Amino acid sequence: MRLSIFQLKNHSTYRDEYIKIIKVLNSKCVTYEKKTYNYFEFINLYLFHHWKYRGTYLDCYEYLDFIGVHVNHNKINEDSFINFLEFLLNIQLLLESIKKINDSVQFSSNCYSVLFHNIPLLLEQFGYQAYDLDDKVMIYKNDLDYEELLEIVPDDLYELLLSYHQINHNGIKMKRIILHKIYEYMNQNIDKYKSFNSSVYQSIKIIILKMGVIGNIDKKHQHLSNYKLKKYYDYCFSMMCFLLRSEKIYFYRDEVRKLQ
Repeated sequence: MRLSIFQLKNHSTYRDEYIKIIKVLNSKCVTYEKKTYNYFEFINLYLFHHWKYRGTYLDCYEYLDFIGVHVNHNKINEDSFINFLEFLLNIQLLLESIKKINDSVQFSSNCYSVLFHNIPLLLEQFGYQAYDLDDKVMIYKNDLDYEELLEIVPDDLYELLLSYHQINHNGIKMKRIILHKIYEYMNQNIDKYKSFNSSVYQSIKIIILKMGVIGNIDKKHQHLSNYKLKKYYDYCFSMMCFLLRSEKIYFYRDEVRKLQ
């Protein structure tokens, strides 16, 4: 049976899409002040030094190397590809904040399509979602309903929740800091979270108090490797998100009960 063009699925890989994007951005696709640049030349000259999240990197090529993107090569892994899309979204957000440049710059039709049309579709295709947080954009895997959490928790805590999944494999200290802050927030209304699921709350408490998140690691757990500790920290984070989201779930339940 024939499928309509609107039913056909794009089965391209992230490598295919990366090659397509790089080809466009390496071409003379940006016009500013009557001069034409490739995308990376343009952001190096006019934007990168304005970006406060660049760290100590002196140009965008150096930063892209750091996140695993080599603009003159076609090899890339999925994490680096998503980091690349996140970088592009943040540069576009920065550009929009500099009105003098934004009002004068022109993108080729292909460049415009890559930046404003393709990236949102690619994130959806590969199971990711971009979130605006103040002056930055962060991309996360769709494994938690972050939008519901945004409605429930304060902005600063929401940013910590999103940041947790951005921590690299060696970030055990940062995981402890974030878990500690979430625990402090939950402890402000401890009876509510216990009422949602007391056994889950007690499991969280064991990890927080006995596994080095607050204070020293209990003697009973000192044999645990960093790898296993991080596994339990991830369990703790997931349980915390479950309890935080439970508030919304019980709201849904009560709304449905009104219909009975």
